[in-house]
Order: sequence, then C-alpha cells, then structure tokens
Amino acid sequence: MSDQLLALGVIGVRLYDCILTAPASTPEALADHIVDEINSCLGRATRREKALLFRLACDIHEALSRNFSRVDGLEYRKDILQLVSILIDRARVTDHR
Repeated sequence: MSDQLLALGVIGVRLYDCILTAPASTPEALADHIVDEINSCLGRATRREKALLFRLACDIHEALSRNFSRVDGLEYRKDILQLVSILIDRARVTDHR
C-alpha cells in the first residue's frame, strides 16, 4: 500500500503517521501538516532524501487539492497514502534521470 513511503525509514514512518492522524478535513490543511512534517525531517535526511522530500513538498498541495475534496475519513487517508507513494516513486524516477 505505501511501500515507497515506508522505504524512507523513520522519515517515512513519521510521514505515514502524519497522513493518518493529522487533524485536517480539507486537502489544503492536510498538505500543510505534511509539509510541516517534511520540514521537521530535513535535518536528519540524507542528501538524496532531501531532494526527494523537497519534490514531495512541492507536489503535495496540488496533488491533494486535485484529487480530494475532503480528507477527514480513514478511507481518504488510505488513498492519500497511495497517492504519496506514487509521488515518491515519480520523484525517484526523476532523480535518476
């Protein structure tokens, strides 16, 4: 379900937790929480992880607002985990070019 996210180790687990538990009902509010969590993780991230997290932070607002009108249910949050995994996979592919 969220292999790409969990492959980030501690950072991925923190993002996973944020996506599932952040108090937000709108995509914009949840994206803000995710970006805040990303920013708090940058200090311990490797150079490659920083590049990936930066790309994720840039894409998350648009991706959530384009795909969701609400994010206050568990099913929405599970779908968001899948979306974030796709965004991470795309960022990795872009990084290898």
